[in-house]
Amino acid sequence: MRIRGRTAIVTGASSGIGHAVAIRLARQGASVALVARRRRELDSVASAICADGGQAIVVPCDVTDLADVLAANNEVSAKWGAVDILVNAAGVGIWKNFEDISEAEHHQMMNVNYWGSFNWIRRVLPGMVDQRRGRIVNISSASGKFALSVTSGYSASKFAITGLSEALHRQYLGTGIGVSCIHPGSVGTSFWDESRIPKATLPPLVRYAPKLSPASAARSVIYAIRFGFPSLTPPIFVNLLAKLNGIWLRFGDLMLWRWFVPALVSVLAARFLYRAMGM
Repeated sequence: MRIRGRTAIVTGASSGIGHAVAIRLARQGASVALVARRRRELDSVASAICADGGQAIVVPCDVTDLADVLAANNEVSAKWGAVDILVNAAGVGIWKNFEDISEAEHHQMMNVNYWGSFNWIRRVLPGMVDQRRGRIVNISSASGKFALSVTSGYSASKFAITGLSEALHRQYLGTGIGVSCIHPGSVGTSFWDESRIPKATLPPLVRYAPKLSPASAARSVIYAIRFGFPSLTPPIFVNLLAKLNGIWLRFGDLMLWRWFVPALVSVLAARFLYRAMGM
């Protein structure tokens, strides 16, 4: 899809990937509605876009609140007409072992990461169907492709948005409406807060791997919009891990070095048993 002249909504636009996506869309000629809860940060993003010659409006909204989403969508439609592009980048992550995560924390991640995206898709999709044109890009995570021991709640929410995206991609294939899902690896943002993601609990491969910049993650979003890729998992080594993990869970165990030795032992033991049993 051509971006110039289109109307775009970006949730989570106050920081991180959403911020970077909004800036890039505006530079490519889209009129961008900036959606998040923090007005001050949104005002700063809007000022940067307008100073660069772009168009942006600030639309404070809690993506988990249906009334808020409906009002925000109506505000954008009243100003610029039907929405052509929706990027769901609002998200929250709390990484803990399953027994340590509270029900409130689990619900928070599902409400923001899954239901927040669901709410916006529900509001925007009918207009796209009417005009037979549109792009929806949902930001999942590499944790929506393979789970770590500390991402039970986070991965549940991200696998949910991955599944929704894949189903919608197939439902609207060939209609002029594209639905894509981006699964970035670790991104260098405030998301990596020690209070929410204790680094000591992470496998070395995840802890020490270079982090994507928000701008790099935003580039994948632009590719999905322009060329209709249904799924992208940057960077390459994370994409490889996701593919191997999808083929066989033990491949994922082996690549996540923390479990390298026990995984290798279990693989060798299984091979020995199969041979001993003549299988």
